Amino acid sequence: MFESQPPFYSMYVCTLSEQSEESVHTDNTYQSFSNFNSISMKQYAVIYGVCGLYEGYSDTTCEFFPSLDDALKHVKQHMNLMSEDKRMVHPERDGDEGVSYYLTDDHEDYAVCKADGDDMEDWLSDNDATCEVLRIHEIDVSRYEGSGTTEHMWLTWDQQDSCVAWDYNPLCMSLVARVSSDVMDNTSGDSHVNCMNSLEQLNEFISSVYYRNEAFIDIDDYTMHAFRIPKKLKES
Repeated sequence: MFESQPPFYSMYVCTLSEQSEESVHTDNTYQSFSNFNSISMKQYAVIYGVCGLYEGYSDTTCEFFPSLDDALKHVKQHMNLMSEDKRMVHPERDGDEGVSYYLTDDHEDYAVCKADGDDMEDWLSDNDATCEVLRIHEIDVSRYEGSGTTEHMWLTWDQQDSCVAWDYNPLCMSLVARVSSDVMDNTSGDSHVNCMNSLEQLNEFISSVYYRNEAFIDIDDYTMHAFRIPKKLKES
């Protein structure tokens, strides 16, 4: 449903060691970020929320920072706070694009399931546990440079797959047009009641795009957050 997306610059740690602007220690692996600092007109989004459609999936948040160092500091503060939560299982890498951790009251059962190679999706459902993700995503905001447009760019987030939904950052009108088209395509064969519900959600989404800093739509298997990318950020 959603287009493929470029790799995330992601990290997931229990506590972050002191780091320079060029590297960060993540699960005993040093990831170089020196390429970030050589590019101008960049922002760094820190996306935080539960994975998939578990409880709290509509509460995914996104904060924007003017530099990678600021984003890393924010993540460090968050993970230092999370390290005090006794429910947190040691975080681990999630493929090449991200990292994730689990919150559970039964660490022993989690360890057994991981060792046995069980389906963690089933384990989450059966144990009232939660999987959360915290990711840093680089954004090119050069489109704002010298532009007189009153519209903003948006970052889209596919909640089901816990990844950026689209490989570009649309302006307000483009975002509304594409989501409207997607909704119409997905509801073309639905009943009158379902169509009305979809239209209500679409209207709410469109209103949020023009009057709020974030928008959310949840129709069957189409579940997406959109976050307004600011034109200017205060330097730390």
